[in-house]
This record gives sequence, C-alpha cells and structure tokens, in this order.
Amino acid sequence: MNGFGSLAGMRTAAVLAGTLLLGAAPAAAEPVGTTAAGQQAAQACESGRQALLATGGSVSSPSGQDLFAPGRFTTTGRVVIESAGTYGAIADEPLLARERRAALRYLKRPAAAWWLRAGVFATSDQGWAASYEQARAAAVTFDGTCAQVLAAASGVQAVTNGWVFTLPDGTAVSATVDDMGRLTSLGDLTVDYEAVTVPTPRGAVGYLRWRRASEAASLNSTMRMLTREVASQVNAGPPTIAAIDAAIRAAIPVDRAVALKVRQLRRGVLVHGRNPFTGTYHAWRVYVKKDTAVARRVAP
Repeated sequence: MNGFGSLAGMRTAAVLAGTLLLGAAPAAAEPVGTTAAGQQAAQACESGRQALLATGGSVSSPSGQDLFAPGRFTTTGRVVIESAGTYGAIADEPLLARERRAALRYLKRPAAAWWLRAGVFATSDQGWAASYEQARAAAVTFDGTCAQVLAAASGVQAVTNGWVFTLPDGTAVSATVDDMGRLTSLGDLTVDYEAVTVPTPRGAVGYLRWRRASEAASLNSTMRMLTREVASQVNAGPPTIAAIDAAIRAAIPVDRAVALKVRQLRRGVLVHGRNPFTGTYHAWRVYVKKDTAVARRVAP
C-alpha cells in the first residue's frame, strides 16, 4: 500500500454484481412505483457524476477508492494531474519483487516509488486518453445509466433518503441520495462530495526509462510465460512449426522497449533478447516433441 491507499478503479457493473444483499427494509418503509424510483435513482447518478467532475469528492467500494480534486484525480493505482501527466505506483507494476528491485537498480533509483508519464493521461481501464478532460470523465465510473439494473426490479420501497429495490432474484439493492439529489450510495458503492486532497508524488522516474528497465528485468519471466502459453495454445490442435512461429509473433507486443526476436529452427522456434543493462542473453524455444509442443529455456 502507498500513501494514497488503494486506488483501484471501480466499475458500477462489478459493484452491482458483487455483494449487494442488505437486511430487511426499515419498518417505516413504504411501497412506491418502481419506474418512478428507478428514474429518480438514475437522475441521482448523473447529478452525482456532474458534481464529482465539477467540484470533486471520493468514490469508494470494497475494491478501493478514487479521489477527485480540481485539476487531479486518482484511478487504478495512478495519480493523474492536469499540469503534469500520469504517475503510476511502481509497487503496483506486474513484476516479481526481485524484478522490481533489479529495474530500480538499473536506473540507480532504488527508493523510487512512482513513474511519471509526462503530458499523457490515464483512464480507469488502464488505457490512455487524448486529453485530461477525457481521462477525468472516464474515471467517474458511474453516470445516468448506473441504475439501469434497477429497471428490472420487481418491487421497491421508499426509505429515508432513498429506496430499497428488490430484483427478480430476490436480491435487495439500496440507493440513497443527499438533500441535493446526488447519489450517495448504490449497493456497496458510496460517494462523498466533501473536498479531498490528492498529493503530487515526489521523486518519480521517467515512464519510458522505467518501462525499459522493467522489461529488461523481467525478460526471462516474460519469455517463460509467452512460450508456455504458446505451447498450450498450439497443442489445442496438431502442433506445427508454422503454427508455433505465427503464435509467438502474434503474442509479442510491437511497442516493447526491449525487443524480443524470433527465429525459426528446424524443430521449433526460438525467442531471444538481450538485457540492455547487463548484456545478458536470454532465450527460450518452443519445439515439437512426440507430437506435442514443449517450451524450454535455452539461456542463460
């Protein structure tokens, strides 16, 4: 965990598909029309979204919390700042601990906790937006459609500041609003419109430098995973050298910072590359043995 806490992004669909069971509705609850209540909940979703975009606040669920402040927000382990770009938490990178340490050692920055991709803005689905405004809009993962699932409700009861909807499978989902008509909860998702602070990460390494170092540090594990997955894939049918070669080439991202090269052999295909920081040569091959594709390390 870093100083910003868990910044995992949230998807309303996942929230509604998660644990939304509630206790019995309060005794004071009274029946209301499902259509009218659903429309009001949808309006509250959109009002809440607009408020977050305009003045900020926080969105929380069991998977984490996203923060929104003027000119900046957090999402999926990242801090996005309009005047700077996107900061990513190095601890959240999909690397083994020893690979992460090696990458930082290559950069001579063993204590660095963040990378910075200047002038580029992340979205909540780990993609990249054309502008800060577009990234921020995508980061608020609920809007007027977030209450669509409630349209199928078989019943609804009005409670203090909201409703309890009963879905066809018997699941009870609560939705509440504040006195300004903004969504404050939907199932296990909660929204707060109080001002929050999103600090600027310090001592970040450049994104491109980090990417090159991390790909170098994970060369062996990347080749191992790639070749084993390809072997499994081609074994779904009669494995051939041509099928292995095509699968490996298709699996290698074209934008890698540390190149992976492919060479066809008499009985298989070789994937190889060199660590630009240490000069170490790494290679794995996938070959056919007794009508089965097998992945094996060649070097080091």
